[in-house]
Amino acid sequence: MSEESACRGRSMEAARPRIETGPSKLASRPKPQHRPEALASAPSLAELQQMFQRAVVDGDDAVLDLIADNSRTDRETLFGVYRHAYRARLVEVLRNDYAELATVIDLEDFQDLALGYVEAHPSRTQNARWFGAAFPEFLAAHPSHPAHPERADIALLIRALNDAFDAADGTRLTLADLAAVPPGLWGGLVFTPHPAVRRINLATNATALWRWVRDGGEATARPAATRLAEPERLAVYRPELTPRFRALSYEEAMMFDEMAKGIAFAGLCELVGTYGGEDGAALRAASHLKVWIEEGMLSGPEAG
Repeated sequence: MSEESACRGRSMEAARPRIETGPSKLASRPKPQHRPEALASAPSLAELQQMFQRAVVDGDDAVLDLIADNSRTDRETLFGVYRHAYRARLVEVLRNDYAELATVIDLEDFQDLALGYVEAHPSRTQNARWFGAAFPEFLAAHPSHPAHPERADIALLIRALNDAFDAADGTRLTLADLAAVPPGLWGGLVFTPHPAVRRINLATNATALWRWVRDGGEATARPAATRLAEPERLAVYRPELTPRFRALSYEEAMMFDEMAKGIAFAGLCELVGTYGGEDGAALRAASHLKVWIEEGMLSGPEAG
């Protein structure tokens, strides 16, 4: 070991809080000044781990009774290193998961939003992938949302793309599958969205801001965030390995949403006729269906 490595090791050892697990250690060393009374019995390893977790995640200070001050600082400061590191790591998780959003908004603003989310949504899963799942809803409910609605929309788009990427595989309906069904039975067919499909509506030009980041960001001027005259209706899906999204017309979005509720094809044709006019309604409904099949957005149909 080099002298530099040895010094660094001693420095880290000095900064690490000492955990006392038995009364013999308490008795063999003088109590630090202002040290509270030790617990009546030493906790087991499992109990100590639970206390440590509660202290880091929930702010429970009970574990501090088992930590000694040192000659340079008190136990609160020593343990604060772990609390800070835990929150900093979760902020980093959010920054990685929502990288496009972190690029669009001011870094300090993102840091504040992320810390607020960490406080409001303590991690309850061992898989960091799911920690930020409620971030879009958190942003939509945040006091800054009226002034910056694009933030929640960008987060919603990112989450949909991530979910589409991670979604389970499933059988995809093909045009050949549909051609094998006798035309007289089409009206009763109930179609199912593929597991990787997500439907979202955005109130702002979040897709333009997302594309600005993906196309290089600082190389061009950032689009101004704006509210749209009407929501942008998107289908997010994964035709192969890479998720993508496409904009839907009002009629197509309505038909897809009703299809996802289990409405049979005959009912979908009626709805298309009601909202877009009866003339050519069946042809328009079939055209939407054909696009969804070609894009790999549907699983096999069932007879209604």
